[in-house]
Amino acid sequence: MSIAILKPSPVVKTGELNREFVEAYGKALGEPEWMTERRLEAFRVFRDTPAPNRHDELWRRVDLSQFKLDALLKAVDATKNDVAMQMISPLSADELRAKGVVFADFATAVREHSDLLAKYLMADAVKVTDSYFAAMHAMFMRGGVMLFVPAGVQIETPFRTSSKMLSDQRTGFNHTLIVLEEGAKATLIEDFGSETGTEQAMYNGAVEIIVAKGAHLDYVNVQDWGRNVYNFTTERAKVGESAELHWVMGGIGSKFTKSLIESDMNGANGLALMSGVYYADSKQQFHYDTQQNHHGENCKSDLLYKSALRDSSRTVWRGNIRVFPGAQKTDAYQANRNLQLSHLSRADSIPGLEIEADDVRCTHGATVGQIEAEPMFYLESRGMPPDEAKRLIVEGFFAPVIERIPLEETRVRLIEEIGKKIS
Repeated sequence: MSIAILKPSPVVKTGELNREFVEAYGKALGEPEWMTERRLEAFRVFRDTPAPNRHDELWRRVDLSQFKLDALLKAVDATKNDVAMQMISPLSADELRAKGVVFADFATAVREHSDLLAKYLMADAVKVTDSYFAAMHAMFMRGGVMLFVPAGVQIETPFRTSSKMLSDQRTGFNHTLIVLEEGAKATLIEDFGSETGTEQAMYNGAVEIIVAKGAHLDYVNVQDWGRNVYNFTTERAKVGESAELHWVMGGIGSKFTKSLIESDMNGANGLALMSGVYYADSKQQFHYDTQQNHHGENCKSDLLYKSALRDSSRTVWRGNIRVFPGAQKTDAYQANRNLQLSHLSRADSIPGLEIEADDVRCTHGATVGQIEAEPMFYLESRGMPPDEAKRLIVEGFFAPVIERIPLEETRVRLIEEIGKKIS
């Protein structure tokens, strides 16, 4: 009697890509040879990396049955429009040069800061071998921003970028690279968005953050993609000795989002505060996989992610704290709070701990609940309409995270967009 061995069904299906296409893509962008070689290496990794499948723990709750990746990859074309980006710097070009700061779009960084970019690009934080989608990103990355702040330089006013996909644009592969040398300080606020187009679109982005010894970075990332966009991101920070990272994420748009967000505490006495707000409605799916990796002694990481969801939407948060051998005196916390505004919505909250040191403090918490009747009654009894009362409660639920955003304009915009979803 023979036993049939069933191969796991892939979550996404991809047609054949070839070396010639990837090479031509790089040449069409007029890049240096080292960049094209990195794309070709990414192609080799992508070719040999199985597509994620339902047997993978990180993908078993994902429904991408309607996602047409093959068609989207065929639409990749270096001669067509890139994701449009506006950049706002607190310093003039002369001031940037005088301080040694580099704040440049990706194409300018490749052209004018090639040695610096080559040193850090997908070399230490996000790596081409991280995943199927990281390898795909490395093949086609184009657009995005590089922020480099030299040792001891401290910039108090935020740097800002705003990236927009056209409604008929099918793919985007922006790359964010942030490097703060020893004792540097900076803030970068990025927002991403698009109108909803008539065809499927994909954004596959990466964020790399390197915060060296004694440096301090505030980083805010808000996405409001159109409802035709499938959003995949790989985001990782390396936090050095006595360095501080304040990282705030906002998720509003897209049809589907799958994000890996990770902080590596590599030096002693480091601090990482990771905060997130996301609001899903209609049939949106948001999946966030967060990781807090402690390698150095006496480090602290604190993660708070909050979601609200209505209609038939779904959110999945999977968080993990890992303490490696020798990372004594670790203080790590993670919490995920979910507010359900519909009986048809579903929130999965999956915290985890992996502890390989014996002198640590690691805790986690997760909650899923609905708006209580008492505060609604209180507000309505004072003449507030039900929708307005609900909006006020949801805003109050998100407030502890939104208040961590350093720029008032971004805070107000996020609150306004959340308000639109409630009404």
